Amino acid sequence: MLYDNAQLLELLALAHAATGRALYRERAEETIGWLEREMMTPEGAFCASLDADSEGEEGKFYVWSLAEIEQVLGNEDAAFFAARYDVSAAGNFEGHNILNRLNDLPRSMEDEIATEVAAGLLAILRGKLLIQREKRVRPGLDDKVLADWNGLMIAALANAGALMGQGDWVGRAAHAFRFVVADMTRGDRLGHSWRPGTAAVSRPCLRLRRHDSRGPCPP
Repeated sequence: MLYDNAQLLELLALAHAATGRALYRERAEETIGWLEREMMTPEGAFCASLDADSEGEEGKFYVWSLAEIEQVLGNEDAAFFAARYDVSAAGNFEGHNILNRLNDLPRSMEDEIATEVAAGLLAILRGKLLIQREKRVRPGLDDKVLADWNGLMIAALANAGALMGQGDWVGRAAHAFRFVVADMTRGDRLGHSWRPGTAAVSRPCLRLRRHDSRGPCPP
């Protein structure tokens, strides 16, 4: 869902600003990667959600078997990956594996260096699995552009970009904001949703000027 990832992104940025931990920056960057890869419309706004199921099975696009991971990564790298993502032959979700990152906080400078090295390798291995995953039947995309959910993501991108010094995130927020203003308004009224190929703005709607009190939105 777009709205919960917007809240997560802003929380990660705040946590990074408060602690300086690289973990929070990495997760924020990964959230941005997902947003760009999965949720952006050609117009620069953001889709509402991705389905949980594909081919009639919940989570099928996202889960893995140990055998699949071994086939993609090879036995040695697969064992390294599996130990850190809770992957087993029996599975951790209905016979399959959800990639759950296990907590291995560094306890010393040597551990911290080792953790950074491991993080780099894990990023490479995740990239290989992501390429393989793209060959699967994709879950359905709800490509509605919702003004309120886009507002949450626009604010999250702007705030996270400012906190983390990522001007391109702020730029994406500005691009999406311009789309909402230009394509989802009629006069001084902001519509609720927009779909590709349609210009209609559906109810409910909001007046853009807070001081305007001239009656309810028209039908």
